[in-house]
Formats: sequence, C-alpha cells, structure tokens
Amino acid sequence: MATEREIALEQALIAVLGAVQDLELGVEQVTQKANGLVIGHSKYRQVEHPGVTQACQEIGQALEVVKAKA
Repeated sequence: MATEREIALEQALIAVLGAVQDLELGVEQVTQKANGLVIGHSKYRQVEHPGVTQACQEIGQALEVVKAKA
C-alpha cells in the first residue's frame, strides 16, 4: 500500500508532466530526457538499481496518465 508521501510524489510528477504538456514543451522529449538522466549517471540520479528501473517505470506511468488527459 502506498504511503502518503508516495501518493504526493506521484501527484507531483503527474502535475509537472501535465504542465509540460499544457505549455507544449514536448512531454515525450522531457520524459525521454528524464529517463536518460536516471539511467545514466547524471548529477540528478540519487538511486541505484532497482530504484533506477522503478523510477523509469514511474515516469512512464505518469506519462500515460498525462497523455490520457490531453
């Protein structure tokens, strides 16, 4: 069961991607870049495996939610 923090973080991610979508900044490009930052060893990566895979999955799921509302 998700914690309140996990629910809030999911909502925050969806809202950020929704803002990208509404501003027409290329939500697909942004999510691809975000995945690359997580997969690569960028300065923004804060987790190791399996957190990397899980983070990419969460980005993908949030993208699907945003696309469904577009």
